[in-house]
Amino acid sequence: MREIIFIDEGSLPTPGGTTREWVKAAAENRNEDEKLFSMIREAFQRKIDVGVHVPTYPQFRDMIGQFLDIIKEEKNCYEPYVLKEENAKILELEIIEEVAKQYKEETGKTLEVRVCIAGPTDMYLQAFGATAFVDAYQILALDIEKFIKQAFKTANNFKIKVIAFDEPSLGINDRIQFSDADIISALTLASSYARQQGADVEIHLYSPLKYKLICETPINVIGFEYAGTPSYLDLLDRKVLEDSNTYVGIGISRTDISSLIGIVNEKYGINAWKEKEYMQKIVTELETPDVIKKRLETAFSVLGDRIKYANPDCGLAFWPDQDLAFKLLENTAKGINEFNAEKKDSGPKRTLNSSSACTNK
Repeated sequence: MREIIFIDEGSLPTPGGTTREWVKAAAENRNEDEKLFSMIREAFQRKIDVGVHVPTYPQFRDMIGQFLDIIKEEKNCYEPYVLKEENAKILELEIIEEVAKQYKEETGKTLEVRVCIAGPTDMYLQAFGATAFVDAYQILALDIEKFIKQAFKTANNFKIKVIAFDEPSLGINDRIQFSDADIISALTLASSYARQQGADVEIHLYSPLKYKLICETPINVIGFEYAGTPSYLDLLDRKVLEDSNTYVGIGISRTDISSLIGIVNEKYGINAWKEKEYMQKIVTELETPDVIKKRLETAFSVLGDRIKYANPDCGLAFWPDQDLAFKLLENTAKGINEFNAEKKDSGPKRTLNSSSACTNK
């Protein structure tokens, strides 16, 4: 059996004494590089240390804003929204190079990394609203491809294994006016270079309602939030995934922090926002390695080897602090590793004939 790979969704709480607003200003003005670079490198190293197999660069900025702000800056473009490729850079990838180099020197292995980028649909909605201008939609898709090209140029000491598009609006936002053909075209344009480079291309959705549409694109991994909404698993037809050679990246640890704290508050009759020592209950009683492993076992019983990646449901930017966030990542790693070890020990089990699967992705 192929082992399931642990990826994370990217975002984290900022360290104490800093804010997301500070990070945004520091990244744009470049006047506090030493502090900014140290903060990102330390967070990236911690992801490796707690066991993330393919870590995402630490995201302390707004997912859409960090890309759209560059695209909207006139000096970065040939004409409005037509980005110059040399300006399509992800600063965080340049910063983690040093960590990746050290990893290679210490282990003799090249670190595999996940790169997350705002998808064309969500970026379009923020830039233009609901009115559908197909030309502008495709321009943004091509801009995203330029960020991807620059990402691969940046990766000297690490390998980009996954390019992920963050597209939570697909399947939950009824303001989207584009046709299915328009969406397929935009996602195809945005993912073209990544597929040429042999990377997996993931799309992170909150809900898999639109998964059949994604199966018609070159995107080969559909990520969705299963831990917080187990019923989402019922929406997927494994044969559809197999016939289109599409895999799943499944959320197996909950990240809906307000709901988790609400459970703790109700159980202990306290306010964990004030009595913060109780927040540890989230990772010692609720989201434990055993609970996380059992979720993965349930999902595997339905989807089998269509599951390629597992991860927390979403990013952890709004968790109370980094220590709690990293403990969730550590618990997720333990759950996945235990699942992989048990499957390996039990030997290969073929649960469904997949000989009809296409190989066009």
